[in-house]
Amino acid sequence: MNVRHRPLVYFDANPLMYAFESRPELSDPIRPLIQALRAKPGAAVTSELVLAELLAPIKRPGAKPQNVRRRIYFDLLIWSRIFDLRPITRDILIETADLRRFIKLKLPDAIHMVTAIQAGCTFFLSNDDDTCRTPEGLRHVKPDAGGVQMILGQIS
Repeated sequence: MNVRHRPLVYFDANPLMYAFESRPELSDPIRPLIQALRAKPGAAVTSELVLAELLAPIKRPGAKPQNVRRRIYFDLLIWSRIFDLRPITRDILIETADLRRFIKLKLPDAIHMVTAIQAGCTFFLSNDDDTCRTPEGLRHVKPDAGGVQMILGQIS
């Protein structure tokens, strides 16, 4: 039986990139959260925008080859069923424009935040300082050991 869980945590692109493409001090806190979410389908949410962000070419020295990155993120976001991958709809775009009147956000960050709100998420996992100011009912959490432990405490 495939039980869907209440949306709990929204993932911005940067925690996912940290988990699979960063040094251990950034990746180690996030990996246990992703592992714990495997048992709770639907509890993790992100936007399809994350695909474009994570699949974009990286010129950083030592970056994983594009075909490897593509496989990692397809496995994680599409085939694993850990994430409820939400499309960018007209309603999201309209609400994004409204949100940007009240909170100064870059367009991608605003799309992420509105997607989290519409999904009914409790936590917004991001390392972006711009997204620290969230509407009531949505709590910004840094993807560090303390933030991840707090979320893990909520999902166990």
